[in-house]
Amino acid sequence: MNFDTQCHPGRRLLRLTLLLLAAGAGPGAFAQKQPAPAAAQDVRLVFAVNEGGAANADAADILFRYQELGEVVEKALRARVSIVNARGRDRLKENLKSHAYALLLARPNDVPAEAVRDFGYEPVVSAKEPYQTIFIVVKNSPLKTISDVKGRTILTPDQYSNMWRAANAMLRDNKIDMGRESVRAMRDQAAIGWSLENGFFDVGVVNSASGVGRSWEKNGGRVIARSRDQINMPMIASPKLSAAQVERLRAAMVSLASTESGQAILKKIGMPAGFKETPRQAFIDFLAWLGDLDIKQP
Repeated sequence: MNFDTQCHPGRRLLRLTLLLLAAGAGPGAFAQKQPAPAAAQDVRLVFAVNEGGAANADAADILFRYQELGEVVEKALRARVSIVNARGRDRLKENLKSHAYALLLARPNDVPAEAVRDFGYEPVVSAKEPYQTIFIVVKNSPLKTISDVKGRTILTPDQYSNMWRAANAMLRDNKIDMGRESVRAMRDQAAIGWSLENGFFDVGVVNSASGVGRSWEKNGGRVIARSRDQINMPMIASPKLSAAQVERLRAAMVSLASTESGQAILKKIGMPAGFKETPRQAFIDFLAWLGDLDIKQP
């Protein structure tokens, strides 16, 4: 795998030495070598990871967290990979459209679904545990169901994010036009919970798998609506990969939960339950439910 070694020259050499030793390279790895023929030069596939807009992980964090998973991916694909931290929805979509990423593992599910539908990407796996988009209120709120949200102040994750789009679909299914409601967006879902607790908004929208989503009811809050189960942390593969490579990778990802070493990898990336195969049609159906993005805030 590829690692960023751009730092102080002395520290860079030490870091590179440690990385090579960890990879099983002996002292001879630093010996002068003749340039390899062009056909034999190292060609790496890009394995992109997107942990969502609320994640604060930088490139170094992503490399550390996904290093062992990258080794599993390399073994399955029989090719070297470079792990990159893919940030920003627009740039992510551009790179998917150009097939710049051989693989994408992403917490936001709508962009990977669009890549499957529109850009020829192939679903590999998704997390075994789905999640829901939930509407939350404080304990003493008069609101009982999603129908009561009409005319109230609503706080959602980033505008046009997958969570925002799911909230829009839920309101639409209950004959509420989100574009006509008082809606504001906030990136940090923990801050959404705090804003409700302090009376700044009537209703919040969060991911059921987030910290605030998991603890809201335990801490006395209420959930007044839950979406359908949604695809969680999908991995998709570029059409540049062969069918055999995708099949090997899918088998390797699904089998992680069956070994101690695999379980350690899953725990490190925050997916302890592991992964499952997810058919292409599930992505298509999900996008059909989400609908388009042609909604204007007041």
